[in-house]
Amino acid sequence: MQFSLLNLFAVGAGGFLGATSRYLLSISIDEHLKTDQFPFGIFTVNIIGCLLIGLLAGIFEVKGWMNVELRLFVFVGLLGGFTTFSTFANDTFLLGKEGEFMAAMLNMGGQVMLGLLFVWVGYSLVKLFN
Repeated sequence: MQFSLLNLFAVGAGGFLGATSRYLLSISIDEHLKTDQFPFGIFTVNIIGCLLIGLLAGIFEVKGWMNVELRLFVFVGLLGGFTTFSTFANDTFLLGKEGEFMAAMLNMGGQVMLGLLFVWVGYSLVKLFN
């Protein structure tokens, strides 16, 4: 793939929307649950992101959508900005650092296993209804 300003704009615009959506959703969840014992906001965002990437990857494959700019906008920008495994890793590290080993293990195992499951569910839903 060749670098172009249009590709850069597609990634940047998607990244802005994904990152701001991640921020707003995760703080809303955390404020609603009023707990700092577990990173429920980022946990939820990552699981939703896994479902979305499964659904959209399935749709793009079934529909044959190969437009480079659209793929960059959706997968690299929007979903790349929305799902944050770097934040996940940091949250898990901080839980362990604070001695919350069970919460760290639940965060790590839950996000990885549920994430993989929900990617499969999203992809399978597209295949089922097409």
